[in-house]
Amino acid sequence: MANDLSNIGAPEYGLDYVPDIDFAVKDATVIEAEVITDYQQAFLALTNIAKTLAPGDPVRLHLLTVCHWLSHQRTLIDFTGKMNLLKYAKDDYLDNLAALHGNRTLRLQAQPALTTLRFSLTAPLAFDATIPAGTQVQAPNAIIFETTEAGIIVGPNLTVDVPARALLEGVIGNGFTPGQINSIINWNQPFAVTVTNLTETAGGSDEEQDEQYRYRIWLAIESYSTCGPRDAYEFWALSAHPDIIQCVVHSAPEIAGEVWLYPLMKNGVLPSQEILDLVEAKCSADTVRPVTDFVTAKLATAFNYSLDMDYFVLEDNEVLLSTIQANVTQAVNDWILWQRSHISRDLNCDELIKRVLEAGAKRVVINSPTPTFQVMNYNQLAVHTDTPAPLINFAGLEEV
Repeated sequence: MANDLSNIGAPEYGLDYVPDIDFAVKDATVIEAEVITDYQQAFLALTNIAKTLAPGDPVRLHLLTVCHWLSHQRTLIDFTGKMNLLKYAKDDYLDNLAALHGNRTLRLQAQPALTTLRFSLTAPLAFDATIPAGTQVQAPNAIIFETTEAGIIVGPNLTVDVPARALLEGVIGNGFTPGQINSIINWNQPFAVTVTNLTETAGGSDEEQDEQYRYRIWLAIESYSTCGPRDAYEFWALSAHPDIIQCVVHSAPEIAGEVWLYPLMKNGVLPSQEILDLVEAKCSADTVRPVTDFVTAKLATAFNYSLDMDYFVLEDNEVLLSTIQANVTQAVNDWILWQRSHISRDLNCDELIKRVLEAGAKRVVINSPTPTFQVMNYNQLAVHTDTPAPLINFAGLEEV
């Protein structure tokens, strides 16, 4: 089976094997028992008289108040201790823990969506036409994109392609399909042009979330190596964009010095060319890669499959049929997402059957894909085809 490393939602890395730890007992019943027992033992030692505190005894009620304080105090002690450990730290505590590695582990901030714009002359010119950096175009929802560098249309050409990014960070700039962005809003050049986006806008993201950040901090120690180990390359690739959840690093033995990077985005989305460029630039920096390495960021190869399955429900559960059907559909969709959330994850319908049974089905029959288990190469990603949609067939009720 292919090596299955960490990804958001199902991290399988070293922290999973670090034991859980508590810095203080927080259970109120345990604290109460300790305090009451200690009081009764102390009373006996001082007076030589055994005393049992009744439920309504004023002393007992006072001690219960003390127990309440102790429970809160121990909760704070436990919380404070855990916020100093990578396994538990969150929010600003996690940022402070990451500061031990300096600025290489700063939390990645929200990023703007990226695209490539094509500017076209409406008629040939007798001179080279410059598209200034900072030229702004508007998307249908009023999100503005701005060119990040100048473009020059050299005669007799009529077009030039220029990278652009949204002025607002976040996912709001994602998802504009080619051709949707076509309105220039700050044009002041002495010639007319039209504009359109060649690529779907992508790469807009919110601030890096704790679980992804935690994994990147876990990898940070590897980034100090000057020899280009696999985990170091993955750390730097994850540092290129907050939506990158995994990066397969491969160096073929027969091609000495070549390093191939296969990043994967949140929700199992393959990266755009703009994201690949960011990864390549981050990992090719002179301060990151060994000078003997030639780094290339590539798209994983999609292994397309379609799903056709039948499931049966126990006759005794007929009253719950609508709930079970909804749960089964959700389980299938979760499996499809799980399957594409890690490059090199084997196509495994046993996992699908397990999830559907847990959702309430009695029996599952997989008609497609066949075979139901297929090994993925290091650069393959199992992706369900958009058409046809998953066929999730309720095949009837069965007796025990």
